[in-house]
Amino acid sequence: MIQQEHKKPENHSTPIPLAYSAHTRPKFLSLPLINTLFANILLLCLLITPHANANVGAKEAMRLKHDLTPLGAERAGNKSGSIPRWTTDKMTWKKHKSWIQHIQNESPLYHITPRNYKKFQRLLSKGQIEMLKAYPDTFTIPVYPSHRTAKIPEWLYENAFKNALDAEATNNGEEISNTWAGLPFPIPGSAKEVMWNHQLRWKGISFNLKTLEATINQSGRYRVIENTVDVYSIFHDPNRNRTVDDWRYIFYLSYITAPPMLAGGAYLTHESINPLSKPRQSWMYIAGQRRLRRSPVMGYDAPTFTSDGLRMMDEIDMYNGAMDRYNWKLLGKREMVIPYNNDKLQAALHDKSSLFTAYHLNPEFTRFEKHRVWVVEATLKTGKKHLYNKRVFYVDEDTWSVAMIDIYRNPTDFWRTSFRYSVYYDQMPGVLSAADAHHDIEERMYYVQGVRLKDAKFSTTPPPVSYFMPGNIRQRLVR
Repeated sequence: MIQQEHKKPENHSTPIPLAYSAHTRPKFLSLPLINTLFANILLLCLLITPHANANVGAKEAMRLKHDLTPLGAERAGNKSGSIPRWTTDKMTWKKHKSWIQHIQNESPLYHITPRNYKKFQRLLSKGQIEMLKAYPDTFTIPVYPSHRTAKIPEWLYENAFKNALDAEATNNGEEISNTWAGLPFPIPGSAKEVMWNHQLRWKGISFNLKTLEATINQSGRYRVIENTVDVYSIFHDPNRNRTVDDWRYIFYLSYITAPPMLAGGAYLTHESINPLSKPRQSWMYIAGQRRLRRSPVMGYDAPTFTSDGLRMMDEIDMYNGAMDRYNWKLLGKREMVIPYNNDKLQAALHDKSSLFTAYHLNPEFTRFEKHRVWVVEATLKTGKKHLYNKRVFYVDEDTWSVAMIDIYRNPTDFWRTSFRYSVYYDQMPGVLSAADAHHDIEERMYYVQGVRLKDAKFSTTPPPVSYFMPGNIRQRLVR
């Protein structure tokens, strides 16, 4: 395999254009001496064949053992020291757990408010600024000391290094191949590779979560819906044979447990790493009908049926699924104030009346820190349809999770914003969401999906694949 090296941009605290892009490598054949017309036709066919983008060469990959973390973040802190150096690779798991607990005793360094936000504007997203403007009497951003708590099992770091050399983005970056069980593109060369990192970041091999969700209206009223989520990330199973052509990378089953009138409804999906050639497969179970139906519309901007239209199917986990309806642009990296280490918020999920306030979550329970993020812009392609014309994603460099999103109805008409309040799960171990909040500033409403940590169960021994097959779902979900 011929490896190609990428020239990386210099580090800046403000958005910068990338000094490099993904390289394409046409797969030319050795042409015999035949007539010119036939040769030109053959050459044209080769050029329009989906290209495979090699990741980086061995020299560039070695940065993952030196100036970059094993997952490709900048190991060093910033010049001011407000973003610290990443050092969790030198911590024992016991020390790391103690550190996480200590962090929760801290107090905010300062609050960003509607009155002083211009002083911090370079650290804020469009969505944060619009929230401060829309809710001047209630919304603030408490900023705490920054802690780079990201830490995952060592074998995943080793596989990320292998992926830096071997993983490929194919079909114009829409699909991937030749990947080990780990982060596919620790040194990304395109916006789509960053978004693949988000989708394929470490979430554990198998887990069962108890979640709650609610839509909070303008008066602060809401109804809580409780769910159970079963997930098997077959992509991260170390026993997966990467040479086997299995397009599925995750099995996801979510079923409603409360309130009684909705209990029993379920959603099953088999997610694909080849979403164009082998699209995701999805099914809906209607409890009242006791029928499991194949659903061809469970993607893109189909609204999730419990969010009152405030969250689309491709917003589950902040972003998921095919990227073919947008033009994607990697704008660079910048320092921002993003939700981080939100143990306090997760603990408050048992006190929903205090947490679920009108317009937004109660800032008393939220925590923001300064971190570096990748900035990705997605603009709707001409001729394609989606409720959102433009989205800007802010992706945490340490975890590769989307931390915030700005959403536009058209290129200049700002509409919605989403925040992911992350938390470290010792059981996983790694960073996952404590709550995702999706705000419609125009309607002055928001939707929240939260995870109850005490009920989370993680396992390295997944259920059999048959557990997630549609033929076995109905008998398990009978009310």
